[in-house]
Amino acid sequence: MGAPPVIATVIPTWQEEKHIERCLRSLISQTHPAHAHRILVVDGGSTDGTCDIVERVAIESANSGGPTIELFDNPSRYVPHARNLAQSCLDSDVEFVFEMIGHAWVPTDHLEIRLNRFQSIESNLNRRIGGLGARVIESDQPRTMIEDWVEASLVCPLGGSGQFARFSKESKTKIPPFTLYRREAIDAIGGWNEDFITTQDSELNMRLIQADWPLWRTAETHVRMAKRNTLNQWWNMGYRYGFWRMKHVMDAKSRMRIGEFLPWIGLAIVLALIIDGQSIGPIPIFSIPILLYVGTLFCVGIDEARRWKNPTLIYGLPCLLVLLHTSFSMGLLFGTFRSGNPPNDRVS
Repeated sequence: MGAPPVIATVIPTWQEEKHIERCLRSLISQTHPAHAHRILVVDGGSTDGTCDIVERVAIESANSGGPTIELFDNPSRYVPHARNLAQSCLDSDVEFVFEMIGHAWVPTDHLEIRLNRFQSIESNLNRRIGGLGARVIESDQPRTMIEDWVEASLVCPLGGSGQFARFSKESKTKIPPFTLYRREAIDAIGGWNEDFITTQDSELNMRLIQADWPLWRTAETHVRMAKRNTLNQWWNMGYRYGFWRMKHVMDAKSRMRIGEFLPWIGLAIVLALIIDGQSIGPIPIFSIPILLYVGTLFCVGIDEARRWKNPTLIYGLPCLLVLLHTSFSMGLLFGTFRSGNPPNDRVS
């Protein structure tokens, strides 16, 4: 039995005082051997207690024989810069890089299971892969009503999906959430593109796949994360994701997904029908696609209310989906001609 592969967990942070200790404690309690696990926290100028907490937990981990925790300053502030900075600081023996964030946490056997699945997939394929994602599931912390709506909206068919998608089968993917990357693969493509100050992982994963580094996801383990908890944060998140999705599409047309443009297509159809002015009896034809959209939202709300055993989702989820579709679509529009601004949807 050889020595366990060395994993470096990289955590970009900014104003994570509420969650960073939970995140770090879930990582230092891993069943993966502590001597083969290093944690790099790269802070983008937090002014709350984030750095103090990291330093305190780092000392506790060192005194208890846990993994080494190092705190780095990220003068460029943004996530891709943080990940590239960490990549440049890795020791030569680091084989895997675990992509984490400060408001997420994992079960104690997470790294052990993820590494075992990574190696098993490579053995079955008889080749190396670029990275392996996991399931993202709901937060296990006390939640407000709006936080319940956000959790359901992110995983429902008309919501965030993507990295929050429900899945049960291990498979290839273009969107591996919270990826455990093979370090060699990241180095081979030159790391993260710092032109994308948010949603940078999508762009990186596209280049990995193009460079013949397959990406997979497994349902054998999971990550929990704190989500947005106000309607303002929810709106800003949708706008930001739409904005940077358009930047990705403009950079690489293969990233275009027709479903992401359906709100604009639907609006164009409604406007065309209004101009046409026809009716079916007393019902204007332009109202039909609107009614179909609203009806679909409520059907999804009813289904999610049943799934989550939460009747408030019958009306709460349609409201959040309207906000998401509108903000995302506005982001797509402004992403065509505006320059990007730093994300602030977690502190606004």
